[in-house]
Amino acid sequence: MSVSNCPECGAFSAALRVNCNATPGIRHHTLLTTNEPPESSDVAFIQSVALTTGARLSLLDKEITRRRNLLQQLEEERASLSVYHAQNTVIISPLRRIPPELLAEIFSWTLPSVLEARTRARLDTVHSPRVLTHISSLWRAVALSTSSL
Repeated sequence: MSVSNCPECGAFSAALRVNCNATPGIRHHTLLTTNEPPESSDVAFIQSVALTTGARLSLLDKEITRRRNLLQQLEEERASLSVYHAQNTVIISPLRRIPPELLAEIFSWTLPSVLEARTRARLDTVHSPRVLTHISSLWRAVALSTSSL
């Protein structure tokens, strides 16, 4: 029973393979499919099958654990890289490059009508123009420097 990994891809390979299909018509198949007790001559064979399958299960459990650990490492790296990617994508966002004059014009279109302004509370922090000062430092500077707001 030898265990190795492919030198190119790292795939798990074990020389120990277990055939889980007992051929119909042989004594082992009969024991598997009925409730007959084994005869003393059957016990040695059944013990060797149990030993072989136990060893294979142990190998598979170790390989599963190794691959789960590898998967966890890959998922952690992916999460970290995803955050870094998003941070860099935001930097080149077209919204970030809008000139202040154009932002001021857009901001002026967000103002409530005269009727809406009369019905709202004076210190309304949810609607324009005050909400514009909470987006970014650039938007705050533009909003505060725009006299029409």
